[in-house]
Amino acid sequence: MKKEAIEELLLRSLDEPLSAKEHTQLEAALKDSAELRREKEQLEKNRRLLSSLKPVPNSTFVNGVMARLNTSPVEATLLSMLPRAAAACLIILLITLIGIYMAEGSLSTDAIIGVNNLAPEDAYTYLEY
Repeated sequence: MKKEAIEELLLRSLDEPLSAKEHTQLEAALKDSAELRREKEQLEKNRRLLSSLKPVPNSTFVNGVMARLNTSPVEATLLSMLPRAAAACLIILLITLIGIYMAEGSLSTDAIIGVNNLAPEDAYTYLEY
């Protein structure tokens, strides 16, 4: 059997059970090769070392997750609605500007404010009310 196939069997044997035929082939290869036995021992040693490692918790990450979990349902709902509300406001503004343009023929400041062709005496009349 090729060396690559034996090495693949060795790696698989660490994670899953082998068939009887594969197990026999691996055992025969291990008997014949001191190098393969050393590789198996090294792999098992590495596996034990890795399984003994415990990650150190990152307090910043933990605190951030906990802060998000502590958000009230009302806050979460309001925060999720904010982009939609902003989009709705922009649509209303755009529709209003289109309506002004169609009615007045321009988007000048006077047209937007609604004081097209306003004479000074007309402004005085508006201020009296």
